[in-house]
Amino acid sequence: MSYLLNKHRVQKMKTEVVEKKHKYKIKVDELILEFNEPIVTGSEILIKTGKTPVECFTLYQKFKGCDFEKISPDEKVDLSKPGLEHFTVKPPEVFHYTVDGEPETTDKSYLTANEILQLAGLNPTDYYLTQIYPNDVSYKDNPNEPIEMICPGYKFISAYRSGTPVA
Repeated sequence: MSYLLNKHRVQKMKTEVVEKKHKYKIKVDELILEFNEPIVTGSEILIKTGKTPVECFTLYQKFKGCDFEKISPDEKVDLSKPGLEHFTVKPPEVFHYTVDGEPETTDKSYLTANEILQLAGLNPTDYYLTQIYPNDVSYKDNPNEPIEMICPGYKFISAYRSGTPVA
């Protein structure tokens, strides 16, 4: 009987330890989140805030004195320090897109079709741009209209303005 009583006490103590396991609270913008582990990655924080895909957001840790430090998706953050850790999420620093299947990158929030063609090494006098993802949009008649860059990125194709190009 004594053995059963001790076994019950040990089980109860194990249960209490699990229930008292420390939670690590952080504040991301205005959202309070809890983590069970003291070490988390930037990706884990973004995912828990609902900011996915994670490559479409930039995470910063706030420090006293209005200092911010960028946290990369795979960077580990130690939440075990005393106090509430503060973070903020911003739009991506760079935007990725493709032109004719070739990857391109910009740090600008807006580009025109002509700028996109030029960045891809194509002459806007000879070519026009058509967006094929997420929607089909031709910029043949409005090549200087600003296009707000998005994440995940646009997919564009170029088309020759008249006939077939001669090689």
